[in-house]
Amino acid sequence: MKSSYTPLPETDSDPIDALIRLINRAERLEALPRTGWLISGVSSPESVAAHTYMVTLIALWIADTLGDDCCSETVMRMALIHDIGEAIMTDLPGPVKYFVGKDVLDEAEHKAAHKILDGAPESWGATYDRYEARDTLEARVVKAADHIQMMAKTLQYAAQGRGDTERFWRNPRNMNDFGIPIVREILDRLKQHREDGAWFSSSFD
Repeated sequence: MKSSYTPLPETDSDPIDALIRLINRAERLEALPRTGWLISGVSSPESVAAHTYMVTLIALWIADTLGDDCCSETVMRMALIHDIGEAIMTDLPGPVKYFVGKDVLDEAEHKAAHKILDGAPESWGATYDRYEARDTLEARVVKAADHIQMMAKTLQYAAQGRGDTERFWRNPRNMNDFGIPIVREILDRLKQHREDGAWFSSSFD
């Protein structure tokens, strides 16, 4: 069925339409599955948007636990937009990233993120750039939360009998604590739960 809607311009100085355009672009993350799980045989895996929510929750917990040394607001801002470029790039799995190459991929992700954020408050693009640089505690907290969420998800899917997620544990980069002691404790605890074959019940008992 042909749409009767007229395409709106991709660039517009009107701030309201800039927000609506951002909504239109970013909401694609709701339907975009995390492809690493698909490759591992997980049917109907989490979306990128669901992943982003959990990363934000985890990052906020870590930031608040660290106290005044870490700005919780900055952490939340970074976490909410850390994967925004995937609305264009899609969620490229590890093997694809390996063959594409880090430099090419970093440049493409940077361009995609700033395309999505075009028309957003200028601070958003700057926040994304600080996340990419990984030169602040807040950026390292968000990246660490990204890893924690992924490794916790491997245990959830394994407990549910959904796919083979063991390959995630064979990659040492997934256990990087980014020099943050509490992150080391969390990752080690996840590893221990995996070795014990123990995970939480789906009920709240």
